[in-house]
Amino acid sequence: MYIAEYWEKLDIGTGSVLNAVSRSPRNAEFVYAGQGVNRHPSWILRQQVHGVRDLRESTSCYAPEDVQSSLGIYQSDRTEAARAETQEKALKLARALERTRDTILKIAYSVVHDLNIFPALAKASSPVALIELAALKPADPFLVERKMRFLVSSGFAEEPEPCQYLPTALSKEMARRTSIGVVESLFLEFLPAGQKLPEYLELTGRRHLQDGFSWLCESPAALTRFNAFMEGRRADRAYWADWFPIQDHILTGADKGSDGTLLVDIGGGRGHDLLVSSNGSPRHQAKLILEDLPKIVDEAETALDLEGNGIDAVGYDFLAQEQSVKGARAYYFRNIFHNWSDDKARLNIKNLLPAMERGYSKVLMEEYILPDKNARALEGMTDIAVMVFCSGLERTRQRFSNLLESAGLKVNKFWTREGDGQGIIEAELA
Repeated sequence: MYIAEYWEKLDIGTGSVLNAVSRSPRNAEFVYAGQGVNRHPSWILRQQVHGVRDLRESTSCYAPEDVQSSLGIYQSDRTEAARAETQEKALKLARALERTRDTILKIAYSVVHDLNIFPALAKASSPVALIELAALKPADPFLVERKMRFLVSSGFAEEPEPCQYLPTALSKEMARRTSIGVVESLFLEFLPAGQKLPEYLELTGRRHLQDGFSWLCESPAALTRFNAFMEGRRADRAYWADWFPIQDHILTGADKGSDGTLLVDIGGGRGHDLLVSSNGSPRHQAKLILEDLPKIVDEAETALDLEGNGIDAVGYDFLAQEQSVKGARAYYFRNIFHNWSDDKARLNIKNLLPAMERGYSKVLMEEYILPDKNARALEGMTDIAVMVFCSGLERTRQRFSNLLESAGLKVNKFWTREGDGQGIIEAELA
């Protein structure tokens, strides 16, 4: 799903190899092997590395000039040794240019996660001995040594002395709750679902998948993992109010009274987007409401100071209940509709319509907006991913328009931003 994003950023195509080595989904290794670069070696010279603001901390990072030097040698001396050296330096530079969560989404280490190695490394201020890591679970020291060898080579740990290990930015990131959710979701839900897809389609006569997300909602542990996964993904994306003209299209004309609700974040998880809205902005005086399933809202209220940030939390099932917050200026959905078929998405909207005030309330849907043709690899692969995982789909502008119009809304405008293909569909009562 995410390897395409990596290659698109580097503009070298999608020729990499992902090795899935598995005896069971739980013990799988999802490994980026770094092979298959199929363009001229001078591709690296085209990268805009000077525009990157935040290089990841890593002692194994090569500077762009090191890569260029190796490329020059390889172009004049086409030996295997020169090729291997150039590739290694290019890969290390590429890793340094990535955000930490980008790498985690492509390289998940389930066995190391199960051995509790990442938390032990993350809190270490001095080298941790192999025997200490092996004693955590416990596990065979030789098994742990082999796992650590690969972690070091991939930038997830440093080895200042043989069998002595220090954390890197990546190993610290892997100990975070959201990254743990990524690893567990990939190995316990995403990969097994993908593995079973051909068998499932054969059994069902290759019919289009329907209503897979309901299973997730009935599986509390999986739902918790998924929400942590999505929280991590959301944290890395541009905050919508920083690029959407919220002043002109939402704040202007909004009810300033004490009872007026500015924004309802429907399916907003633990409130990560609303916490940004309520902090350090003139908008913080507005009434903000978080809605999600009761279990998720309870978790959010326990873990975060929602009330102290002016956020009201309400348990709500948008497929089973009519919207209770009436006359809000904006009802906001972030990456919700791509999880559902058109029928379920239409039901969501139908439950919202009675709460909306004509000529005042707006629906804001932040989603991938697929092009009519020539979709990028990331967009196509994300569409397949949501199909496999939750019977959802990414939509083109026409599909969005058809969906909203069939449910009683009209599209005001498609707002797009450069980069990842996501945008906002602004709609109101037809």
